[in-house]
Amino acid sequence: MNDVWEMLSEPFPPEALQWRVEALSKDKRRALVVPDLDIRAVLERLDEVVGVHGWQDTYEVLHTPTAAADHYAVKCRLTVMDISKEDVGEGDSLKAAFSDALLRTAIKFGLGRHLYRLEQQWVDHDPETGKFNPPQVHLVAAAPSLRSEAPAPPEAPENTRSPDPAKPEPQELIDRLIERLKGAGLGKQAAQIVMKYGGYGKHPDETRKLYGELRALLKGQAS
Repeated sequence: MNDVWEMLSEPFPPEALQWRVEALSKDKRRALVVPDLDIRAVLERLDEVVGVHGWQDTYEVLHTPTAAADHYAVKCRLTVMDISKEDVGEGDSLKAAFSDALLRTAIKFGLGRHLYRLEQQWVDHDPETGKFNPPQVHLVAAAPSLRSEAPAPPEAPENTRSPDPAKPEPQELIDRLIERLKGAGLGKQAAQIVMKYGGYGKHPDETRKLYGELRALLKGQAS
């Protein structure tokens, strides 16, 4: 059961992230943006980890626009493996409120909780079109850096590894994936992927590709 919660709370790749505007500067040429998740990534993660029959969601509309307030409020009840949690979302449309409610509730199960580690950022904003360039995020949102110059291969036997408190978080994530694959009887396949990259990869792009291939192998096992 613990493996289920760990898999749900694994950081999402950068392409699953969205950025929304929280505030604008006085001239509207700068925007303060915060990270959010693509709702489709949340649905795919739930299907991937517990299966399409392993979770269900229900909603209740709490508030619709009035003269005093121009937003919708929706309560979501999300049940995963017979455990239920609730939260309320808001939006300027029913669709936005439903999505916000699901995201807020999913966070209680660990999905996207790593986004709290990302800081809100000011970016250039076009006041005429409302467009802005989103900040760049490496590998997964929780990873602060991708420094890996010829690291020790992660497939080395545990009794030969020495603890490394300074190990970058991407490598720790890869190690955890490998342990789960070993537990699923896919240790040999995982080792072959790791060997292809000579360990954790010689540069950030290789590290990202390694993580993606291991994640795909785990996803194939779950399905």
